[in-house]
Amino acid sequence: MTRLLSEGFAKVKNSLRFWVCTASIAALSLMVVIMEKFSEVMHEEAPQMLLTMLSMQPLFMAIVPAMLLVRDFTQNTVRNKIICGHTRTGIYLAHLIIFDAVALFYHTVSMLVGGCAGALLLGGGSDITSEWSLYYIGVSYLLVLAYASMTVFICMIVRGISGVIIAYIFNSLLAMFGGLAIFLVKDADFIKLMSCVLLDMQASDVIDGMADLKLPGSFKMYGMPIASLAYIVVLPIIGISQFKKADLK
Repeated sequence: MTRLLSEGFAKVKNSLRFWVCTASIAALSLMVVIMEKFSEVMHEEAPQMLLTMLSMQPLFMAIVPAMLLVRDFTQNTVRNKIICGHTRTGIYLAHLIIFDAVALFYHTVSMLVGGCAGALLLGGGSDITSEWSLYYIGVSYLLVLAYASMTVFICMIVRGISGVIIAYIFNSLLAMFGGLAIFLVKDADFIKLMSCVLLDMQASDVIDGMADLKLPGSFKMYGMPIASLAYIVVLPIIGISQFKKADLK
């Protein structure tokens, strides 16, 4: 797997798309802070600027790591890797690790730029280390890894450019149907469950919670990280199992 990881990280490092997206994330994070600074409404503070790009993670995952992943199938490189003796489990895990690394890197860049710019321009920088702030930062990292697990799973199952598109819109579609289910069921406990299980809804709750400057209720406090961990652990297990059975033509 070491060779697979080295090759994968080299492709990322040499990808112009990767560096363009990095610059875009930094610029967008800074722009949000500047717009907040000069807005005519009441200003947010530095902690609220940390997670402004969280809901954009699926887009940047689709632009860089997902495209690199599906290229293995569109160019038939995955078959060469198997012929060279790499296992399908190793190939899946290598893609997942590279994917996770890129996603976490983007998330960290957006938080550093947003947090530092927010502390300089908006104030409230000391609150970044508060209990509620650290909680939401930790949950956001788990959420990013859950997004990554979902995207890799879909791309490894679909194995084509369409997989990138499906992976990008999939969580939004789930959130849309989840919103419809919430409207029909109208049960408080069901709403809490959906807001934890559906990643886009969880992202909205994390961003809103950071803006409210307080911890969520006990159900969401434990439910959100548990749901993300379930995606992180369960999807690769299912994905590897399906990839082993796949007929690679």
